[in-house]
Amino acid sequence: MTLLDDLVVQTALFPLVVGVAAVGVVRLAGGRTRGPRLAAAGVAAAFLAAYALIVGLPALPPPSSMGRLFWSAVAGLVIGVGADLAGLDRRRGTWLLGAWVTAALLWIALPVLPGSLDTITAAVLLLAGGWIALSRTAGEGEGVATPGVALLAAAVAVGGVALVGASASVAQLAFALAAATGGLLLWNWPVERHAWGNAGQAALGILVLLAATLTFFSSAHAEALLLVLPAFFADRLRDRLPLPRTAAGRAMGTVALTVLALVPAVAAVGVAFLLSAGSDVSGY
Repeated sequence: MTLLDDLVVQTALFPLVVGVAAVGVVRLAGGRTRGPRLAAAGVAAAFLAAYALIVGLPALPPPSSMGRLFWSAVAGLVIGVGADLAGLDRRRGTWLLGAWVTAALLWIALPVLPGSLDTITAAVLLLAGGWIALSRTAGEGEGVATPGVALLAAAVAVGGVALVGASASVAQLAFALAAATGGLLLWNWPVERHAWGNAGQAALGILVLLAATLTFFSSAHAEALLLVLPAFFADRLRDRLPLPRTAAGRAMGTVALTVLALVPAVAAVGVAFLLSAGSDVSGY
């Protein structure tokens, strides 16, 4: 077994290192003007690299939902980077990426749609949750802290729920996305250097598609993921903290934001575990 076959390396160290490197490379390649805005593309790029390592490069056209997830993520990255290169502001870019998430989610779920009322309800809730998350991060200026931390927390929640539901591949990919997001957050702490941009919104859309794959093609209690939505509003609690308006205060605020965002993520995993009581859970 090689180092890259180790689960910890695949789901954490590899995507984190690639995320840090990809953000730096994109930042340098984009120059002083475009670099900071495009840097968040490194998150989705690191996720795709981790996917290729964990699952392998899928065929095109893809024969499975996991393959559709990969190529949908590629499309989202291209759309996000294209929107940033075109100078599209994040609000308008969010509408474009929201349309991509909707189309990609329906494509991934095509084998089970149309289905029962439960399936249709799940699709509607996923789309609603995805649009809420995208809309909440659309007007956050150029900062990366709030959307990046929210994505990290939500990815941890998806990974944890997948782990409880014995969906190892989705768990690995979700944790890899969290680690890739950590690569961008490390660049932006204690001082923010890079923007979130439309490329960052594309990474958030990938998480929605991971949640869709988990919902439609596993026995995990994915409904518990609704509890993670408050993570996207954690900045409102952070802003109430008596932190100094200094560089140190902003750095402390990011740490506090991370803790606050992880609370609903942990709650979602806990509820999924309780719902799975008495059934087989993952020992992965």
